[in-house]
Amino acid sequence: MAEQEAKKEEQEAGTLLVCGATDFYGIGRTKEVRPEYPNLSVPHRLKALEGVKVAFIAAGSSACHSIIGDVNGVCYTWGRNEKGQLGLGDTINRNNPTVVEGLRNKKIVAGSAGKSHSAVVTATGESYTFGLNQYGQLGTGQVKKLKGAEDMSLTPQLALVSKCGKVGCGVDFTMWLCDGKLWSAGCPQYGQLGHGTDHSYNAADSSVKMVFEPQPQPRIIASLAEKTVTQVAVGYNHTIAVCSDGGVWTWGFGGYGRLGHKVQQDEFKPRLIEALTGRITVPANAVVAAGQTASFCTIVGGQLFAWGKLKPSGDNLMYPVPYEGLSGWNIRSLTCGSSTFACAATYGAEKSTITWGHSNGYSELGYGPAGKKSSANPDKCMALEGAQTLQARLAAGRWPRSRRQGVAMGFGHSLFLVKEGDAKAAAAPVWEAPCERDESAPTAGGGTKRKPPAASGGAKSGAKAKGKKK
Repeated sequence: MAEQEAKKEEQEAGTLLVCGATDFYGIGRTKEVRPEYPNLSVPHRLKALEGVKVAFIAAGSSACHSIIGDVNGVCYTWGRNEKGQLGLGDTINRNNPTVVEGLRNKKIVAGSAGKSHSAVVTATGESYTFGLNQYGQLGTGQVKKLKGAEDMSLTPQLALVSKCGKVGCGVDFTMWLCDGKLWSAGCPQYGQLGHGTDHSYNAADSSVKMVFEPQPQPRIIASLAEKTVTQVAVGYNHTIAVCSDGGVWTWGFGGYGRLGHKVQQDEFKPRLIEALTGRITVPANAVVAAGQTASFCTIVGGQLFAWGKLKPSGDNLMYPVPYEGLSGWNIRSLTCGSSTFACAATYGAEKSTITWGHSNGYSELGYGPAGKKSSANPDKCMALEGAQTLQARLAAGRWPRSRRQGVAMGFGHSLFLVKEGDAKAAAAPVWEAPCERDESAPTAGGGTKRKPPAASGGAKSGAKAKGKKK
């Protein structure tokens, strides 16, 4: 029976919808919107993914790129690629989802995106990483010392972990959930690796120049080694872990109260959130999410608690409190962008996708061309009202299985995984992106080089590049 359920979960497919920025080179750098790269104000289907049945979606609060996998475990990436974070063997940005050839013979079931690196998980519990490795965030055991160049892996490399069920990427570090234990690698600043230190030292003799020693070898987080970790969420520079006994632990950068400990101080190793103990019970399968400055967790009964900085103005929530904006809703999936949030939720028979936060003007909240750009309070994305987003869990061998996200956010863009055949998905407009261009090197005039790359290997290599919506 369990085997049949796992097979059913693996076969369940969805249709990917996206909104927000399509100019991945310009996100966070310019407010200029080129005509061929419009901001998509409502969720769109992607022309390049016609006929592709999507099984999982992934991004990250610091990422300008995305990762998805289809029901056969084929991995696709697209977005900014200046550090090789797409794993395609080059540093050319991609506008269309492109097959990661280096993972062609692997069945990819989960993934996560950092600022300049990516990590994925296979059905057999392996993890592959690619992109920038400046601090050892790829977990391959070494950082190459290159004169005048950065250590980057342009193709997938095997991380030194096993029995992996889930992975989460921060700005420059990585967390792996392996057989109920957490392992970390990368930059130790703020104590975000959870090992009790930030590994800082003064690199100058006559002045102060603090340097943080890279950690390329994944290490188990010792203070949680006697517990079974069931859920993990990774923000910019902090992590949330839920254990089987209901304990919720946080560590890393403590600014804005994002750790929930009533003080704004960094925690170098996991610390139990006292406000989520006692009469408040957190289930082992709680929905958790972490962004740039905010954190979320559901308790038994489905009520959502929040802490940290959720709005550009106003007070910080220094410890977890019930999030009144979603009171009464059953949260099925929750995600954080850099300063935006989205969830798939139900209220009785009502199915909704809800977004909110401070948009950077990329329309990633999906409110439509005449809608507001930002929303301090949760509001329905009406283009998806009534649509069913997927929540099933993906099988990953006998190790803890990762919860499939129905929603995912990056920096300036959002992804929604809607059940295949849903009427709202079928009626969504289609976005057909222009051909890729090499925008990695500046020209003498201050612009960027623009030349077509080699064939992208996307789902529809013959698709026309008209650069317009249909």
